[in-house]
Amino acid sequence: MQRPENMEIYEDIDLKLGIKSSLPNVKATLALFILIWKSEGRPAEVKYSVQDGDSIRISDELMNKLIAYSSPVYSVHGVSDDQFRQTVNNNQLLKSQMEALIVAFELYWKLGEIVFQDNTKPVSSERTGGVRYPKEIHFTLNMDIIDVAMAVAEEKYKEVLLNWLGLNVATSEREDKLLKSVLTALSETAVFKLDDSGQDVIFNQDSIYRKLLATTEPVDINGDKEAKGSLRVLKTSLNDGTNPYLNYSRGTVTSTNDPDLNLADYQKRVSTFLSLSTTKIVGIDEYEEVESGADAAHESNDDYLTDSSNAELIKYKTGYQTDFHHNRIIFGAPGTGKSYTLNRDKETLLKNGGEYERVTFHPDYSYANFVGTYKPTMVDSVKNLIGSKDERDVLTVLLDDKTAQEKYDLLYEKFKDGDLTRLPLLLGLYSDDKFKTKKKDGSDASGDNSVERNHGRAIRPYVNLISNKQPASEIAYEYVPGPFMRTYVKALKNAQSDSPKPFLLIVEEINRANVAAVFGDIFQLLDRDEDNVSEYAIQTSEDIKKYLAKELGGNPQEYSEIKIPDNMFIWATMNSADQGVFPMDTAFKRRWDFTYLGIDDSEEKIVGKTVELGKGANKRIVEWNELRKAINTELLSYKVNEDKLLGPYFLSKKIVPETEPIDPTKFIATFKSKVIMYLFDDAAKQKRQTLFDGCNDKTTYSSICKEFEEKGVFIFAKNISNKFPATAPTNNLTGDGAE
Repeated sequence: MQRPENMEIYEDIDLKLGIKSSLPNVKATLALFILIWKSEGRPAEVKYSVQDGDSIRISDELMNKLIAYSSPVYSVHGVSDDQFRQTVNNNQLLKSQMEALIVAFELYWKLGEIVFQDNTKPVSSERTGGVRYPKEIHFTLNMDIIDVAMAVAEEKYKEVLLNWLGLNVATSEREDKLLKSVLTALSETAVFKLDDSGQDVIFNQDSIYRKLLATTEPVDINGDKEAKGSLRVLKTSLNDGTNPYLNYSRGTVTSTNDPDLNLADYQKRVSTFLSLSTTKIVGIDEYEEVESGADAAHESNDDYLTDSSNAELIKYKTGYQTDFHHNRIIFGAPGTGKSYTLNRDKETLLKNGGEYERVTFHPDYSYANFVGTYKPTMVDSVKNLIGSKDERDVLTVLLDDKTAQEKYDLLYEKFKDGDLTRLPLLLGLYSDDKFKTKKKDGSDASGDNSVERNHGRAIRPYVNLISNKQPASEIAYEYVPGPFMRTYVKALKNAQSDSPKPFLLIVEEINRANVAAVFGDIFQLLDRDEDNVSEYAIQTSEDIKKYLAKELGGNPQEYSEIKIPDNMFIWATMNSADQGVFPMDTAFKRRWDFTYLGIDDSEEKIVGKTVELGKGANKRIVEWNELRKAINTELLSYKVNEDKLLGPYFLSKKIVPETEPIDPTKFIATFKSKVIMYLFDDAAKQKRQTLFDGCNDKTTYSSICKEFEEKGVFIFAKNISNKFPATAPTNNLTGDGAE
């Protein structure tokens, strides 16, 4: 007769509450985790990835099983197998480092143990260098709970998982909410830590529920220091909406007030469950990475973690709605109002907020100009070394020519409410002079803190002190963003808010530069999906990773891939008539919405605007719009392409104002320098003799201009000049015609 053995005693779990790893795109990662388990037939463990250079990917065998399990659902929604493959291999289950996956799946949801297939590798192997290694999953009993929940309507839950994965698959709100409820229940034993004015607060989701039920105020889970460990996963998870009881926005939590969900009853059930669970809190001390050399400095440098709440919560889909196209090029003949149209539409787009930047392309414009690059810049050496204003104020006093006593007295108030013993040590670093010290209450200190000041003097030789003899500024190489990256960062920062605004980049004369070279890999981001987010992400360079981490918060490795968010717009103008422009290939063109402005589309506001031209018998009152059309008709008879004709605003509004009479002097000067020069050098270069038939000397530009002053429209061929007979009205010599 057999009897069971004694139960196995497990080691206490290290909660890794101080680790810095983050896990973005939580729902997509969860979805793939569950899909792998289901497609493999609910196994105990699975080797889900294989090496692919420095990265890992889903094994071919597993990918085929995933497709067989999922394609009956996603194919109905127009998703291809290739789209599914690409989405899967871009998942954080393959992209994130091991420790982030451990925190999420072992400590937060307790769905499985993640281990390296090479069991000799420590869990920290992926911290630096960006290399990922093949992993396997050892599933827990919690997967069976999910399986039971899904069994009722498995096809509907497939839709939910594929939607979470990032595919355009319609989903049921009911099943979506139920699956979130199951996952939330599985996460209730997770423990988090935040800093509250220097004190550690160890809490769980039940702590949040109880606080929300006790007060109407939002609950702050940001803390006063950088978020670490499972707190990072909690914030990302709440931001993805995985807890149906809670709303989350930039570090604060509120109740959803969902009428189908009773938070008070749920909290009581959670509390009862936790009271019956053994939760021994271990590992609450800092789990800081202990490394050496350059890798350690790179990985744990807090300069990259100035606002860690952002990097892990980057979202590209804000839901911003507009009728304007996101990638847009307006093209047409010179003077058709391309820039005017974009400027008018810009005002409409930004009427409720947002920002724009304008750039003009030229033949020497490059990727470095457009996106960004490292450049030598002048930096303030002291400001670069000293972070805060208070610290710089202290340094200014320390570097002054005052006596040590005067410096102490000046700095006493700054240090009085903090650690006052630091002040003598600081003065000891910079001065050998004697000085009297005080206690916090203002009374004299015994011994004048001689121990502290002597410590300062003793370590002075080993400290690189800042001197007032150092140059005020130095040359340093820094990443300098271009207009694309500046607009991109502003759009991404705003995308994290509850009130998304549009951010617009206007490119004038886009085809005057080699767009393939200027856009580089950004070209791939122009492909937008139905939500106007980049359909395909691109890998980023190390300098861009660091820049984004600096601007948006988090670790540079969290920005290994980027997309354009739906609140970023790129609009451009293009004039194919310009000489020396670069051609655009079809692949580039198909990523834009092209709008053609016809040669007469914007003429309404200049109709009837007249001006006096010529002298003596050649004097005529000429309507600019009629003269423009007459010239265009003549050019068309020469087989000149439409994009070389004259648009209504070939002469600017300053010359042909909408509400004032035309100034003849300004008009004549501009007509010579713009219209005649354009016709002479470009549009009618091969037909000068015919077009300028009324001139005695048709061979030089200067002679044609001189004759224009005398003859006016009679410098042109008769097909043009005959349209302006001597019987033209003479009662509005500089008038505004129809006005």
